[in-house]
Amino acid sequence: MSKSNVADLKGEVVKFLRDRGAFKVRVADASVGFEKAIRGCHPLDVMKDGKSVVVFAIYVGRDYYRTVKIEGKTQGDDRIGYIFRDWLAYELVEFLRARGFSGVFPTGEFDKTRKIASLSSKLAAHEAGMGVYGKCGLIITPEYGPRVNIGVVVTDAVLEPDEKLVGFNPCQACKVCANVCPVEAVEEGLDPPISHNREACVNFIQRLRDETGEKKFFCGYCYDNCPVGRTRKRGFLVSRYRRLVNLRRSERDRLIQKASLGRR
Repeated sequence: MSKSNVADLKGEVVKFLRDRGAFKVRVADASVGFEKAIRGCHPLDVMKDGKSVVVFAIYVGRDYYRTVKIEGKTQGDDRIGYIFRDWLAYELVEFLRARGFSGVFPTGEFDKTRKIASLSSKLAAHEAGMGVYGKCGLIITPEYGPRVNIGVVVTDAVLEPDEKLVGFNPCQACKVCANVCPVEAVEEGLDPPISHNREACVNFIQRLRDETGEKKFFCGYCYDNCPVGRTRKRGFLVSRYRRLVNLRRSERDRLIQKASLGRR
């Protein structure tokens, strides 16, 4: 594929994702970097002939931790931001397939006990320059801080990779997450990401869930209190499609008549 075709395809991918709600799209080379990937969790473990890792982010706001309930019961791991992210990733896979390329949306856990994903979206975001690791272990973006949901698709399409984000050091003089963490899982004197004691954090969340009997119990202190980026509460709205049958009779009759006449 020529350089112009590579650029054209990347432009199409970026436009496709941004048109559907991603505020940022970046690409990493699947075979370069990722030195910190856990063995078995490298992009090439996900797709052996992968060439590019497409990373996209959606802003989800502080009200991110919402679940979907059907008949009064929470169904699976269905935080609404995850549903949207997964849909967008699968849409991208279909988009690439229509152009003759394969794509894989990494799902599931490599190690369920340690809560390790098959491919770290945080590592992919760091490698693609989406953001940087914060002291709390989350990816911090310049635009919205940690209040984003990151999607990743590995593809055999050759896309021009982006550089890592340099010159952005939001945690350098900040102590907020270290001060608010209830289990002291953030070490103020260390640089990200080793400043985050992941084991202490994960174990604390699990104990919270055991105490409350809720599988979807979270902490949220570092996530909500990070001062980086725009922090307005509302991320996105979930609404219903408007339907003809729900309109007032006069409005419904007017639209039926107008739409019917327009077809003739």
